[in-house]
Amino acid sequence: MFNPQPVQPLGESSETSERSRPGTLSLDQSRYARRAARARPRPTPIRARIGGLAVADSEATFTQDEVLVRLGLKGDEFAEGIFGRCGIERRHLNLTHDFLHDTMQGRAAEVEAELLHYAIRAVDQLGVDPAEIGTVVTASLYSLGCPTLAHRLLDHYAMDPATDKYHITGVGCASAVPLLRLASQALPQHPGKHALVVAAESMSSTLMSATADDPRAKTVGSAIFGDGCAAALLCGEEHARGPAILGSQVHQIGGTLADVSLSLSFDDSHLHLARELPDLAAAGLGELVADFLGRNRLDRSDLDYWMVHPGGRRIIECVEDALALTREDVAVSWDTLAAHGNVGTPSILYVLKGTIETYAPRPGERGLMVTIGPGISVGLMLLQF
Repeated sequence: MFNPQPVQPLGESSETSERSRPGTLSLDQSRYARRAARARPRPTPIRARIGGLAVADSEATFTQDEVLVRLGLKGDEFAEGIFGRCGIERRHLNLTHDFLHDTMQGRAAEVEAELLHYAIRAVDQLGVDPAEIGTVVTASLYSLGCPTLAHRLLDHYAMDPATDKYHITGVGCASAVPLLRLASQALPQHPGKHALVVAAESMSSTLMSATADDPRAKTVGSAIFGDGCAAALLCGEEHARGPAILGSQVHQIGGTLADVSLSLSFDDSHLHLARELPDLAAAGLGELVADFLGRNRLDRSDLDYWMVHPGGRRIIECVEDALALTREDVAVSWDTLAAHGNVGTPSILYVLKGTIETYAPRPGERGLMVTIGPGISVGLMLLQF
């Protein structure tokens, strides 16, 4: 049973409560504290909290060198260079002989079963009572399955047949922001119930063994993508435990539809990523973030944590440069990339989980999620812990 627990008022910890007792501040300090309180931005009304978050990975992991061998790229100078400098150490993948030598269509049933398996493992960790879920939103980069993952989860957990369900494809690495946004908007439709978001990805399904005619874009994609799943539970209780969603935005950059695309043929496939993708995504990002924060009556100084999409080495570096961030500011993104690669749809939820586990944010601290995916779309989500 999932029961959101009350927390202290936002922005107040046991330490601040102790300091605010009468007689503990000098007159000057009291005046300063009152001035600071007046200058502090008014809090945005809380519409939803992420009351639970869990991830699930496949059991099989591979080093970059092992992936090179499995894909037939060992000895390829270009491939070894890309694999070696992309910032990834290990990835969760399905690289069995039979899987690699099947077509995407032939893999469909196995992939859909894997996605459901990962999703169940992640959702089970949330400890949620299925009767308390009013909306289910699932997503993956692409899907050949029917019924969808959302349908399958409703059936597996014997949820109320009237539970709303949606499955979204094609949004990829930018998915977390629109998924959480959609789920939070659905909460008022089911008072007293929660919304379940499941982002499950089998990037293995897009990987194929190397051939003599492979474009370099196929090699680049083969170097960075991994499998993964994240489940998030959204609740509407203002004082529930978990980070509050204060605002969100998805910005699509014009003229970039071809820069992230899935190339399919009967016997081969790969995810095409334009070489200019990181630069295109970062161009104007500083102004976009400043405008977004301004609409939420905040600026950069009000943020304590930066959660950047771990899409690859150049993605993180370009975002660092565009937002004047340090390596330490996005350390969790680098760690997530090293341990999992780019897991597509659930990527930023891995970073959010890592941020919570690494820093244990205090009540009232804020963080900004930055996602980048097909479109090219940039997602921004403001959280308050």
